[in-house]
Amino acid sequence: MAEAKKALLEVKDLRVSFFTPAGEVKAVGGISYSLNYGEVMGVVGESGSGKSVEAYTVMGLLDPPGRVAGGSVEFEGKNLLSYSRKDMEKIRGHRMSMIFQNPMESLNPVYTIGNQLISVLREHAKDKGGGGISIKAAREKAMEMLRLVGITNPERRLNQYPHEFSGGMRQRVMIAMGLICEPQLLIADEPTTALDVTIQAQILELMKAIQRKTSMAIIFITHNLAVIAEICDTVAVMYGGRIVEQGAVEDIFYAPVHPYTKGLLRSMPRLDEERTERLIPIEGSPINMLDPNPGCPFAPRCEFCMKICVRRNPEKTVVNPGDDAKGFSSGGHRAACWLVSKDGGNRP
Repeated sequence: MAEAKKALLEVKDLRVSFFTPAGEVKAVGGISYSLNYGEVMGVVGESGSGKSVEAYTVMGLLDPPGRVAGGSVEFEGKNLLSYSRKDMEKIRGHRMSMIFQNPMESLNPVYTIGNQLISVLREHAKDKGGGGISIKAAREKAMEMLRLVGITNPERRLNQYPHEFSGGMRQRVMIAMGLICEPQLLIADEPTTALDVTIQAQILELMKAIQRKTSMAIIFITHNLAVIAEICDTVAVMYGGRIVEQGAVEDIFYAPVHPYTKGLLRSMPRLDEERTERLIPIEGSPINMLDPNPGCPFAPRCEFCMKICVRRNPEKTVVNPGDDAKGFSSGGHRAACWLVSKDGGNRP
């Protein structure tokens, strides 16, 4: 068995709430996971499941009324939740970067693409020491990154503004901006949303190629399981602010155990089917995060719901210990479901 790799990122019992006039919204209800160097982990779930809130918390971008209610986020062994805003600014964009959902809202419309890429690179070059980097060298690096993400004629493109780029090209610019400082961790939050399938495939190929070249770790957040299958090593399935199932991609796609995961897979179109069949939606409405039930968050929508499901939230059970020979940090195939729990599966 291969020697276990040291984790780059460890999230332990992270809880995040939003305190609103209507009450406390428990957006993230105690999630834990590890991510190794060079690993690509997918986070999948419906809108409102807590995927983006968790990502913003890791990046130190959580704003009021959001507040961390407990847990820790350890990056290279240091708890980021104890960092000041100034300390986070030094590593954000440099050691860890994020690609946001909407590139038009993330790119400043009054500055050229070159200005934005070069300023990011020069600002973080100061943190590395050694006198920083000249404008000329930064411009060359910016053009190199644009070429890497497939943008032709980068010298001319550097002088253009975001509105002069198509949606797919703006997303490529965001990827270039996220990678220009060669981070060890990249969080990609729905980076292919609203793009046509051709551009989506191109961006996924680019991300895979860059990841193989730089060995950075990626957290890929999406509601699209097909994208997860394309790019990820491991998967965490979120519902109601909690991780209900996690494991290697093969485990989640070929041997899912949680009813929510199975529902997501049934609702996804299959390209390998010769006949056309109706998609099966997940019945019911998403959980009310202002008034969650004390048990499993998926219980009100689950066809296998038992009495214990609405009373107590199940702990994760190891379904398959897995093989860590590839260096994955998922800890095997695990699910938080009373159907597989050793102490609750047979209870009424």
